[in-house]
Amino acid sequence: MQLLKKEIRTNNHKTTRTIQLTIDEDYNVPDSRQDIDKIILSQGKVVLDECEPMVDRMRIKGHVSFQMLYAAGGDGGDLDAMEGMVPFEETLNIDNLLPSYETKVSCELEDLAISMIHSRKIEVRGLVGLTIDVTEPDVIEGAEGIENGDQIQCMYKKLPYMRTVADQKDIYRVRENVTIPQSKPNIRHLIWHSVTLNEVETKPLDQKISIRGELEIFLIYRAEDQSPLQYLNLDIPFSGEVDCMGCMEGMTSDIGVTLSDTTVNVGPDEDGEERVLNVEVNLDLDVRIYQEEELTLLGDLFSTNADIQVETEDMEYESLLVRNNAQARIVEKLKVPENQPKILQVCYIEGDVKIDDMHTTQEGIQVEGAVAVRILYLAEDDAHPMNCLSGYLPFTYVVEVKNLTPDTVYHIRPSLEQISSIMLGSDEVEIKAVVNLKLLAFEKRVCPVITDMSVSEIDYEEMNRLAGIVGYIVQDGDTLWNIAKRYYTTIDNLRSVNDLSQDELISGQKLVIVKG
Repeated sequence: MQLLKKEIRTNNHKTTRTIQLTIDEDYNVPDSRQDIDKIILSQGKVVLDECEPMVDRMRIKGHVSFQMLYAAGGDGGDLDAMEGMVPFEETLNIDNLLPSYETKVSCELEDLAISMIHSRKIEVRGLVGLTIDVTEPDVIEGAEGIENGDQIQCMYKKLPYMRTVADQKDIYRVRENVTIPQSKPNIRHLIWHSVTLNEVETKPLDQKISIRGELEIFLIYRAEDQSPLQYLNLDIPFSGEVDCMGCMEGMTSDIGVTLSDTTVNVGPDEDGEERVLNVEVNLDLDVRIYQEEELTLLGDLFSTNADIQVETEDMEYESLLVRNNAQARIVEKLKVPENQPKILQVCYIEGDVKIDDMHTTQEGIQVEGAVAVRILYLAEDDAHPMNCLSGYLPFTYVVEVKNLTPDTVYHIRPSLEQISSIMLGSDEVEIKAVVNLKLLAFEKRVCPVITDMSVSEIDYEEMNRLAGIVGYIVQDGDTLWNIAKRYYTTIDNLRSVNDLSQDELISGQKLVIVKG
C-alpha cells in the first residue's frame, strides 16, 4: 500500500513593510519655455523602474514624474507648462527576506510641492509612500488517499482553500482619435492636458480579463484666432481585454488599474484643420486571480490488522473570509483663501485618494484618509485669469468584516469613483466625492497534512489485552472514529452493533464495542 499524494502550492504571507522616501531637487526651466511668474497647478506620479529582493534587503529604483502649469512673465495672462522627473534609488532593510520570496511593491505619491526659486528655476519636493508585501511560496505533497489499502480505515477532511492561479503585471493600451466639438475653435498650440481614470470595471473571463471605464481629458490651448485661452473637457469611454492564462469566469479577482504614460497630440482633420486629438494612454494592471476550492485530504488512517504510523507537516494556507466593495460618500465645502482671486467659473476638478491609516475594529476595518482636490477656475484677475483652488476632504469609513482575527490578511484598493463641484458663491465651492474601497480579506489557517507513513506488524499482546466485547460510555470529545481506532474495530461495526442512525455521539451515551 502507498499514499496517493497531491502537490499543494501555498503562499504564506510573511510581512508587510510601509516606508516613506523624500525627494528634493532643484530643476531648471527648459530654454524652450517662458519665464515663470506664478505657479498655478502641479501634479505628479511615481513610477517604479526596478525592484530587486536580496538577503535581508531590497533595492528599489524609480522616479517621480511631474507636470506644472504656470502663468508666464509678461502681460496678458499667458500660460505655459513644463514637465520633468526626479529619480530615486534606495536599499531597504527587510529582516528575513530571501531572493526566492515573492515581493509585491505598490507606490503612491503622498505629497508633491513645487515652488519657485526664481523665474528660471524651481524646487521639487515630494513624499513617496512604498508598501512592500512579502510572501513565501511553498509546496507540500499531502496525502489525498491510499492505494491498495484493503482493510484500511480512512478519514478525510475538507479544507476551504484559495489557490492563486494568476499573479501578473500587464499593460492595457488605449488609442483614440477624438475630434473637438464644432463650438470650439481650431487648436494652434496645446498648453496643458490632464487625464484621469473614472468608473473602471474589471472582470475575470475564460483566459482573459475584461476591462472597461472612461478617460476624462482636460485641455487648455491657444486658438488660431485672437480669442482668449480655450479649455475643454472630453470623456472617452474604452473597453477591451487582456490575456490571463489560467483565469476563468467567476474566479475571485484582485486587480489594480492605474494610469501610466499619457500622450495627447494634435493632428489635422479631413479638411486639414487642427481639430483631432490623438490620445494614447497606458494603464498598468496589477492582477491576482484566485480559485476558491474545497481541498480534500487524508486526515487519518488505521487498520485492524496492522500498525500504521503517519508523518505530518503543518501546512499554512489562506481561505477567503470576505469580499466587499464599500463606498464612502463625502460632501465638503472649500473656501477661496483671502490672498487668492475670486471664482468666475469652474473649469475642471480632479482628485486623488490618500490613505493615512487602516486598522481593525470590532465592526471591521477602519479606513482613514482624504481626497486631495484641485480645482482649476477662471478668476476675477485680468493679470492671472486662470487659478487653482486646492484642499483636502477628510473621511473615515469602516468596511464591515465579521470574524476578524489578528492574523487576518487583507488588501484594500482605494479609488475615486466620482467627484463634482457646485459654486456656492465666488468664494466657496461645495464638493461631492465617492471613494470606492475594494476589500479582499483572507483567514490564515494551519492544518497538519499527512506526508508519509510506515506500516508494521500489529501489537497482538496489546490487542489481546482488550476484551472481545466492551461496554463503553461516551466521553466529551469522543467520536466514532477515535473509538474504532482505539478498540481495533471499524465505524461500520459500531454503527451496526449499536443500531446507530447518525454519527454524532452524546456524552453519557452507552455503546457496545465488539473487537474487530
